[in-house]
Amino acid sequence: MEERAVLANIASIITKDLLIDQPSVDINSGNYPLLSCDEDDDEAEIFALMQRKRALASSRKRRISQEPEDRKQDLKLPKLEWHHPELNLLHRYTDAQFESYLHMRKLTFLKIQQALEKTLFGIALPGYPTPPAQTMVSLALWKLSTDEHFEEIARKFRLPWALCQQVVRAFWHCISDNYESFIKWPNSLAAQRSTLQGYQKLEHLRCFRELFGIITLRRLDVFLEAEHADVPVVLQLICNAERKIVDCYVELAMEYSFEDSPIGQTLALNPRTMPAGSYLIGNEVFPLKSYLMRPIEAECFRKDAVFNELLRPAFQLAEQVLDTLARRFNTLYALEARDLNEVRLIVESICAMHNICEEYQDDGLEDLGHRSFSWGGVAAGVRGSEKDSKGLQRRVELLDELVAIEPGE
Repeated sequence: MEERAVLANIASIITKDLLIDQPSVDINSGNYPLLSCDEDDDEAEIFALMQRKRALASSRKRRISQEPEDRKQDLKLPKLEWHHPELNLLHRYTDAQFESYLHMRKLTFLKIQQALEKTLFGIALPGYPTPPAQTMVSLALWKLSTDEHFEEIARKFRLPWALCQQVVRAFWHCISDNYESFIKWPNSLAAQRSTLQGYQKLEHLRCFRELFGIITLRRLDVFLEAEHADVPVVLQLICNAERKIVDCYVELAMEYSFEDSPIGQTLALNPRTMPAGSYLIGNEVFPLKSYLMRPIEAECFRKDAVFNELLRPAFQLAEQVLDTLARRFNTLYALEARDLNEVRLIVESICAMHNICEEYQDDGLEDLGHRSFSWGGVAAGVRGSEKDSKGLQRRVELLDELVAIEPGE
């Protein structure tokens, strides 16, 4: 009797535990036939109840082990989507308005967008998804073509200021990372031959049979956020006969020298960078080298003055390239950047877009005719040396080749 009472108490405790663990479960409705027997078998009842509790406990463990995975899935961030309307400048403005703002034809803009679509694909923006290529190109070219600040652009197109800034800066980085796709130094034999032949098609420069490029320099005052002040920098460019830029370099004005520029070091160390006997033409701010011709400072003879006059069309072509840059990309008038590195990104992007416009022979710029156009400034205090012996010898040879010696000279 006492044993049956003990067994009954155990069964009662197990039953209460089951009820507490699973109050909504009917313990008599499981797959345990012993619980539904009419026989008064206490041991069988206790065994069945213990099996039931073990099954519930096992089920609870499985549920607990699965919960962390469920929580991990809940913690996954939803996929970012571009919620802003796609910026379409082509439909937003008439042809005349478009050309007045972006200084290029709509067809050129469309070709630029198509050319950059693969390059811009998948660009990551912190906190934002990748914008459509059309939006990225529109914002970037608007920023480069105007002198507007990011705040003005954000208000104009109803986009967050931080988003405009991130999109445009991502564009600059992307173009700079693909620098050689847009700003190509002629390395192959075919490209070098084509470069030499290009100047032969220009009436005033065909006398320079080994002319390989024209180098120029322009000073800019740039507001650098890192310095909280306007800082003078110099922009060094080399262009070809097609008015495309084949090399660009930006440096602080106080630290600039041609010899320290990448192309200056490359030419000094590797003469094969240009075809044998070829040279660049630059003005008096550049040093005289066997591969860089400059005007004669002290004109002692008439042929010296004639030689300097022959160089003038080369300087004019370089000035035309600089003027085209500034007229098309007005941001050069009031350039602002976080630091010098960002200035380089902006300038490289401008030169790349200039080359694409020249490739498509874009005529979206107003024709100024022979009117003078002034921007930036001369690099004050920068003057190249004429002491290089190989440079002096090469210039004398070129002088004799180009200018006939008259009797009595």
